[in-house]
Amino acid sequence: MAAGQRNYQYFTYIDEDGTSWNKRGNNDAWCAGIDGHAAFTATTGTPIWDKNTRKFHTRSVKFQDPTTFRTVSCTIYTAAAYAAITPATTISVELPGEATAVTYELSEKIGEKKPVAKTSRQLTDHA
Repeated sequence: MAAGQRNYQYFTYIDEDGTSWNKRGNNDAWCAGIDGHAAFTATTGTPIWDKNTRKFHTRSVKFQDPTTFRTVSCTIYTAAAYAAITPATTISVELPGEATAVTYELSEKIGEKKPVAKTSRQLTDHA
């Protein structure tokens, strides 16, 4: 079986506030059935979700092969798709050198994180 190559493209990501973003992500067959992806929004003014950081990241899930402990991660593009993923969710991943796809089990659901602006404390000046 030929292993699928990593391909990337933009998809529409809808954040927890209902705002649409264009998010670059893997066009992997193993996540396509559960990630809630849709074609990117071609409207001018739709922001691009840049790279994920510790304090600013999309919702995602991580799956693990119970035999080799290898993991794969998937961005989840809608809140509805995220809610539909349960501990029993599995995916089939094609790997180089394997004759058949390997079943990966859900190991982690990672929620979205975005910073919120807040009032800063102002210290008085001392003479």
